[in-house]
Amino acid sequence: MRRLLRVVLAGVYTLIGGVWIVSAVALERRAGVPPHGLGRWAQRQWCRGLCRLLGARLVVRGDRPVPGPVLLVSNHVSWLDIVCLAALWPVAFLSKSEVRRWPVIGQAATALGTVYIERGRQAAAARAVAAMRDRLHAGARVLFFPEGTTGDGLGVRPFRARLYQAAIDAGAPVQAVALRYHTDDGHAEAVPFTDDQSLVTNLWQVAGYPRLTVTVTVGPPRTTEELGRSELARATCEDVRRGLRSGAAEEEAAAPEGILERS
Repeated sequence: MRRLLRVVLAGVYTLIGGVWIVSAVALERRAGVPPHGLGRWAQRQWCRGLCRLLGARLVVRGDRPVPGPVLLVSNHVSWLDIVCLAALWPVAFLSKSEVRRWPVIGQAATALGTVYIERGRQAAAARAVAAMRDRLHAGARVLFFPEGTTGDGLGVRPFRARLYQAAIDAGAPVQAVALRYHTDDGHAEAVPFTDDQSLVTNLWQVAGYPRLTVTVTVGPPRTTEELGRSELARATCEDVRRGLRSGAAEEEAAAPEGILERS
C-alpha cells in the first residue's frame, strides 16, 4: 500500500512541480530579473520534496562544487540521479533530446536551460559543446553523465571525453560526483534504470524501498589549464570510482529531515 501511495503521489507531485517551475521561470522573464534564480529555487524545493516522498536521504561527502561556473560529471544510475543532484545544487543538465517532448517534465527542463543532445548524430556533440560552453560562460554549473548510459551503480564505464571540450573552451574547472544508492541491507539493486524498463516500472521498484540512502561524493576540482579532455575524462572517471569505493567503506547516517551536507 505504501508503494502504491508513493507512486501515485509522485505522479501528482511531478505534474504540480513541473507547472510550478515553468511558472517561476515565466515570472522571472516578465519581471526582467536575472534568469533561473527563482526557477532553480523552485526546482531545488521540488526535488527535495520528491526525495522525501520516496524515502531517499542524501549524504554529501568530500568536497563541494566550486563557486561559479564548473562542469560537473557523474556516474549514471537512474533518472533519480537528476532529482538528487538538483536537490543539492542549482545545475543545468545535459539530457537526451527525447526529454524535451515529455509532457510537463520537458517543459520544465527546457525552461531551466537544459542542454539537449541528439544521440547518434555526428554534429550533435559539437552543438552540445557550444551550448554547454555558453551556459558556463554565463556562470552556470553544468552537469553531464560521460558514460553515455546508465549502469548498475557498482561499476563505472570509461568516460567519453568529447563533451569535456566545453569546460576547456570556457576555462572552467571540472569536478566529479559519485552517486551510490544503498539501503540498510546493502546495494539498492532495484534503483538502476535499464533500457528494458519504463519510467513507471522503475519508479515502482524504487518506491518499494522503505528507506533509501544516496551517498554523493564530490571530488577535487580539475583545472583545464593542466589537462586535456582525454586526461580530464580519465582523471574524473577515477575520481568517481574512488568515490564509490570510499562511499561503500564509510556508510554515513543521513539527516533526520532527509537532506545532509557534510564533509
